[in-house]
Amino acid sequence: MDREPARAHAVSGFVAGAIALAVLYSGNNLPSAFYGTFRHVMAFSPLTQTLLYAAAVAVILPGLLIFGPLSDAVGRRVPILLGLAMFAVGDLLFAAADGVGWLFAARVAQGLGMGMAAAAAQATLGDSVPGFRPSPAQGQHLAAVTATACITFGLAAGPLLGGLLAQYGPAPLRLAFFVHLALVVFGALAALRAPGRPAGARRGWRLAGIGVPPPIRRTFTFVAASSFLAWAVLGIFSAVLPSLVGGLLETTNLALTAGALTLMIGTSGLVQLGVRRLEPRSAQAIGLIVLAAGLALLVGAGTANSLPLTALAMLATGTGHGLVFSGAQHELGAVTSPDNRGAVTGAYYMASYLGLGGPVIGVGLLALSRGLTAATSMVSVVIAALCLVVAPLIALERRRAA
Repeated sequence: MDREPARAHAVSGFVAGAIALAVLYSGNNLPSAFYGTFRHVMAFSPLTQTLLYAAAVAVILPGLLIFGPLSDAVGRRVPILLGLAMFAVGDLLFAAADGVGWLFAARVAQGLGMGMAAAAAQATLGDSVPGFRPSPAQGQHLAAVTATACITFGLAAGPLLGGLLAQYGPAPLRLAFFVHLALVVFGALAALRAPGRPAGARRGWRLAGIGVPPPIRRTFTFVAASSFLAWAVLGIFSAVLPSLVGGLLETTNLALTAGALTLMIGTSGLVQLGVRRLEPRSAQAIGLIVLAAGLALLVGAGTANSLPLTALAMLATGTGHGLVFSGAQHELGAVTSPDNRGAVTGAYYMASYLGLGGPVIGVGLLALSRGLTAATSMVSVVIAALCLVVAPLIALERRRAA
């Protein structure tokens, strides 16, 4: 009789973690649908547009290092609820925004929410599966697949939700944030079923460590380089793609412009779920080449003002991102010992978030003198060239290791 309630409690905790991840990541990318519109309404520069995106990224990483270990001490429920509360503040600030300062405050609140809750929500998945999956390997595989789906498809759904509601609903700059606020409340109610503080949890709370043991530094260097480039593309596109597509296609339809970003990220998610049997280094090398091809197609789409080329560019960059991310995660997991997993994961997040937030600022700076389309094309060419440099190095490393 005791097993069924325990199983139901584990399932509830798993569902709570999954809902929290989906709500967090969809909300984090929801404003991407609106940056171009905000820039037009509030008359700020392309640099400000890219800084708005980077503001949350700049807060997320230190937030993960500070609040990530908190859930080990106090349980998963409290950090998830704190993070969702910060996201509620961000949604309200976006809905009330009548100036750039409000937008930056909203993005900082979102970054804090991600830093507080993302690690705890993902850990909840791994904590819960033993309660309803008898095989540890199958349970952790389910947790990993669920986290991938919630994170990637959450990132894809956010802009599409914003674009559709802004284009076809009332109060175009506010409705999407109120809808997401309702999702935050739903996520918080679900999070009440997340695990509290376990009886054997340590009482101390310290910063998460960052470091890479000497035996795996060579491998980590290649993983970090490929991930930096893949997330740089996602960061640039999340910040400017809807504006860029609107200019290329001469349309103000927010559902269409945001849909381009959704197409890219959704493709990445499908690829991540479908290529798990591909050798990790091969996945990264192939992914970088496909990523470079997608960037070249995007530059060509800008020259030709072509919707088909734009769609192909999104499919290619999404495929490349999915291959690189999946391969990097699997390779890092294979070479990292449990004793060092937290420190190595922290270092990996550092490289990925630098890629996510750094190059996009370069686009904004170049856009001041060259315009947004030309600046995006220039940075895309540089990243594509770097992809073509790193890809053969990873392929050679695979041969060397074999």
